[in-house]
Amino acid sequence: MKTNFKTFLLALVIGLLSFNVSAQRTKPKSSNIFLNADYWKKQPSITKIKASQKEGHSLTEANAGGFDATTFAIFGGNSVKTIDYLLSQGNDVNKRTHDSRTYIFWTASRGYLDVVKFLVNKGSKLDLVDSHGYGIISFTAAAGQTNTEVYDYLIASGGDVKKEKDHHGNNSLLVAASRAKDLKLVDYFISKGLDINSTDDHGNGIFNYAAQGGNIDILKQLVDRGVSIKKNKITKENAIFFASKGKASTLALFEYLEGLGLSANITTTEGVTPLHNLAGSTKDQEILDYFVAKGVNPNATNKEGETALLKAAARNKLPIVTYFTEKTQNINLADKNGKTALTAAIQSNSAGVVSYLIAKGANIEALDAKGNNVAAYLFNGRGKPRDFDAKVAALTKKGFDFKKLQGDDRSIWHLAVSKNNIGLLKKISAFGADINAKDKNGNSPLHYAAMKTENTDILKFLIANGADIKSTTEFGETALDLANENELLVKNKVNLQFLNY
Repeated sequence: MKTNFKTFLLALVIGLLSFNVSAQRTKPKSSNIFLNADYWKKQPSITKIKASQKEGHSLTEANAGGFDATTFAIFGGNSVKTIDYLLSQGNDVNKRTHDSRTYIFWTASRGYLDVVKFLVNKGSKLDLVDSHGYGIISFTAAAGQTNTEVYDYLIASGGDVKKEKDHHGNNSLLVAASRAKDLKLVDYFISKGLDINSTDDHGNGIFNYAAQGGNIDILKQLVDRGVSIKKNKITKENAIFFASKGKASTLALFEYLEGLGLSANITTTEGVTPLHNLAGSTKDQEILDYFVAKGVNPNATNKEGETALLKAAARNKLPIVTYFTEKTQNINLADKNGKTALTAAIQSNSAGVVSYLIAKGANIEALDAKGNNVAAYLFNGRGKPRDFDAKVAALTKKGFDFKKLQGDDRSIWHLAVSKNNIGLLKKISAFGADINAKDKNGNSPLHYAAMKTENTDILKFLIANGADIKSTTEFGETALDLANENELLVKNKVNLQFLNY
């Protein structure tokens, strides 16, 4: 019991060290063939599915994003007969998947009415909400589904369109407005009892949400209907601010909204400007020039301490990063977490952006609020680190020492182990860091690998590079003790005697 408790604590620490994997359907291909989207796109026969089951593949397992075989089958447009078989293999009709959505969420959002009817008859609950607060009707609207027959059936079966609101208080009408190509679905929801003048919990109405969608024709129709276009007195947002958050933002859109008397020089109560919103997404410098000319400060910080440069450095192309760098008052300005434009770029942007920022004076020795240096951000991104070799080369050329420890005494070995990628471990082995150094929790890279890895390759690599199998944790456990508690290794019946001494 004591060992299990100690192991639990170590597992908790590992969880904190590991980056959060985003829930994406395009994950690296799993060894479980049922978790590969291509398998279901071919709409396999039940005979084929059964044959795959006999090969040891699981129909109930989910990937890191929470997607399982049934969700992939729905995405692939498989038949009611196939979905029925998948449910019969241990998948409850109300099983929660990615973002706590049940199967009927995915089915309705895609307009598969025959499968929707089947799931309802099987007992799908229509009063559940997902992790974003969407109910079945509002999520279907959020996905852009315009087939009113789907909504008719959901409402007739017990879906409550008047009750459903997401975590921001958006009803289905507001959700639909931001994605609408016309007002047909908006009018449909009005016919079902929703008020065209309804607002979210913050006081934003349909005009603001429609502005985010970017369709000027719809905005003109809403003006003709007399909806409010006024600035939100609570949040200080207006339709121009909402439009700056949309994917379809154009200069013509902003000029139209300004023509209605709305100000482009706007800052919300959260300290966010349109440039904050646009910095990470737009490729149109003319739009940025428009807001700067209207008086929006490109160096403004939001309540998190972020500037437009930091937003751009995290995910936009070099020309936009250059645009804001040329306007910055301090290239090394950090947000409240201590992240700078450079560390943001190291984490998720290209090596070209990283090299550019370094050339412009970005400090490679900067530490964040937790005392972590730039090396930590090489491993903080989602999935495989982007442009790893080129970023390392740029930092090394500038003189960065990869043997430096993080604020919690993690070494580059600890960081690489957290990615569970032997290729990265091989690359960082040349840095000369102490492979047996322990972090502040008293754990070596080998200890963490013993808890995290799915096979012996990483463990054997660490040992071959000098990892001490006799080293113990603060609880007196060796790598062997920890590996024996690793469910993945136990499941695969891995021989761990090489860890014995």
